[in-house]
Amino acid sequence: MSTSSHWEVPLPSHEEAEVVALRETLQSVGSGFEFAVYGVAADVDDVGEAHHRAALRLLCDDIAAFAERYRQDVIARDPSLAAKLTTSLAFDVDAARATPLDPSAVIAAESFAPLHRVVYTRDLATVSWFEWFCQAFGDPPYTLHVADEAERASLFPRFCRCTGLLPGEGVVVLDWVGDPERQPERSTWSDYFDDGKEWWGIWCFTVWNPRRRTLAVAIASQTD
Repeated sequence: MSTSSHWEVPLPSHEEAEVVALRETLQSVGSGFEFAVYGVAADVDDVGEAHHRAALRLLCDDIAAFAERYRQDVIARDPSLAAKLTTSLAFDVDAARATPLDPSAVIAAESFAPLHRVVYTRDLATVSWFEWFCQAFGDPPYTLHVADEAERASLFPRFCRCTGLLPGEGVVVLDWVGDPERQPERSTWSDYFDDGKEWWGIWCFTVWNPRRRTLAVAIASQTD
């Protein structure tokens, strides 16, 4: 099956509206996560790594284009900065290597408190990737600027619902960057990840939800 744009179809209008609304919310509250969700055509019956990579490329292209527009705008306002802002953000998606994440780690998002923290007395080797992700989502380098605690509590469940990262729905999750300390070579395909390697961490994964027929991409890299 070709992995050209023929695999992608528009989301139903109500799902697209949820995605747009959440993206705007995450931007306004200062979340470090960017994401996108793509519908998969009904005649694509074998969604594999190539499709995940194609979805990843779509989001990376959008991020790179936004970064370039921002760079050009900054230079237009202050031409003296042109000498410092000589390079554009680049993503070599072809060089990225995927490894599967355990789908059984995905549990109901409401199982975690809004400010979930991994308890330091626990054996960290027993903490799942999904739990680490929940902690990172709710605790970016700069505090989330939510209207109230109800909004804070709603964000992670909304994210999981929008991206199809849900238990019991046969999800397939691929990680594209690995642990930057133990696998530094896996995230060298973009300098986007350099900031997060300072201490907070980096995230880049894709989610195939066969029940909803969606491919989602989530990516984050931040420092203070």
